[in-house]
Amino acid sequence: MAQPQKKDLVEVLLDQYGRHSLAEEAEIHLRNWPHALFQLLQLAALTDAGVTPETAVRTFMTLRGHHWSTAGKVRQAGPAKIAEVLADAGYPEGDRRRISTAMTDAALHLQEDHGGDLGELRDDAKMDPQRERELLRHFANVDDDVVDAFFREAQLLWQELGPFADKKALDAADRLALGDDADSLRALVDDDRQFVRLIDALVRIRHDEGGYQKVRELAGRQS
Repeated sequence: MAQPQKKDLVEVLLDQYGRHSLAEEAEIHLRNWPHALFQLLQLAALTDAGVTPETAVRTFMTLRGHHWSTAGKVRQAGPAKIAEVLADAGYPEGDRRRISTAMTDAALHLQEDHGGDLGELRDDAKMDPQRERELLRHFANVDDDVVDAFFREAQLLWQELGPFADKKALDAADRLALGDDADSLRALVDDDRQFVRLIDALVRIRHDEGGYQKVRELAGRQS
């Protein structure tokens, strides 16, 4: 079998794991609107757990079905009700407490400190990615992994973030010999939207036992 080329690996990755980004799969409208940005943060918190990205997306959509997908509604719901939904979705107990607290604390401090709008947080940070990270980290239980997951999706809206790839995606890229930094990965695709799909595909493959071998074999047949 031929040694797979990077372009073939990327094509297979996108076909198998990246036809849609996580935000697209969750049907989040990518606009610089308060509710859309808060939903990206919710999805990021749900992704940072001992569950698959697909479970995180389904759980987000369940929360939205309860109308708990804006800062105001999450504050009204409170952590206990959110934790119940996470329990039904199969989240481990520690993750349930951490994530429900992260969501409600973020909602509280967004409303108190940034007018309920992550876009205002961005303005307060003067569009500096490091400062944006610091302000997001002020929310209880929002750690660097949650911020990374938020940045992965938000870079389509906050151009100062891109190209962004976190350690999880870069570790997967390294295993496939695709590159070791975001700029190298961005050069492998046509546009920013496809880049986010590629980064999410690299995050997804980590949850698929045998996924790396499958991608190599399929790409090798195309080389």
